[in-house]
Amino acid sequence: MVRDEPRTAPPHELVLKSWNDSGCHTHLLGCSVTRQALLIDPKAGKQAVYEKALADYRLTLAGVVDTHTHADHLSDSAAWIARGVRCFMGQATGCQRAVARLRDGDSIEVGRLRFRVLEVPGHTQDSIALAGHGVVVTGDTLMVGGLARADFRGSDPAQLFDGVRKKLLSLPDATVVLPGHGYQDILFTTIGHERAHNPALQHTSGRAYADALKAVAGAGNSPDVDATLALNLVADPALPDAPVAVAACCSVGGASIAGHTVREQSCQELAPRLAEIAARGDWIDVRDPWELSSDGRLPGVANFPLSELGFALETLRAHPPEVVSCKSGARSAIAVKTLVYLGVLRDPISMAGGFGKWKASGLPIA
Repeated sequence: MVRDEPRTAPPHELVLKSWNDSGCHTHLLGCSVTRQALLIDPKAGKQAVYEKALADYRLTLAGVVDTHTHADHLSDSAAWIARGVRCFMGQATGCQRAVARLRDGDSIEVGRLRFRVLEVPGHTQDSIALAGHGVVVTGDTLMVGGLARADFRGSDPAQLFDGVRKKLLSLPDATVVLPGHGYQDILFTTIGHERAHNPALQHTSGRAYADALKAVAGAGNSPDVDATLALNLVADPALPDAPVAVAACCSVGGASIAGHTVREQSCQELAPRLAEIAARGDWIDVRDPWELSSDGRLPGVANFPLSELGFALETLRAHPPEVVSCKSGARSAIAVKTLVYLGVLRDPISMAGGFGKWKASGLPIA
């Protein structure tokens, strides 16, 4: 059986694009009807990347959200505010920028989309999450396999644990979790998977979690962290041209995720088997849909964009693909690691070199 083409659409007219840059995630959520979009946790120095995605998806940016005052990397919110884009933060923020302050229970509307604001303090006191349309953007609260670190000044691990349990774990199990960070090439997770497998959430209470964590308040505030915080609080910061992350934001003392060694094969090895594998529906391409239109596609291979894979978990679990490909091999490796972590796939093949190598080798394309 060949999977239907084009890709399986995400629910409720949602357009989703996520980036992982040095462990820092940024998410673009758009309405496919009105073409309005929301950019969440943009990094300074990456504006051209976001502008290209907006153009590729034919979206207009309606708002920017910082889920909290970042300690590890510089926010790009000031630049977007200067361009007239509305910016949102939690009501407890100390940021001096012209931001709309969101309280628990508020909503952000983007075209036909509506996301509910959930206050989840503990990593910082201004931390918020956004939930709606089958996803929850968790910022630095619930992470893949852990919680956000809670050893900065003002952090409270017990408060963080209790907030995640009360506000986030009350969401349906199938809810796709879009965290603010990921350091092991896992792009997203689900509420159900974290409820069952996240070691940080197996404690009986916030106090028990804090006692086990043994985080020392302020221990994470290195000089670089303090300098980053200061720049993220001022109204008009002078930012470097190529800023870098200065800290990791996953929980201190949390159990690490077991790594998965991605099995690769070259396009020359896979080319003789393309027709056979594609006919069974056992090969997926995780490039963005506009890439297939501009660059071409592998004959008979269905498109499941990487950022939207969370909406296709049951489809993929029922019919696990044997081969995953993308443009260069980087995104297919991330897809493999993410789907293996979630127990959807066991040991699929990632095509080394991706579609770019396939095309350059003169192999057949549609």
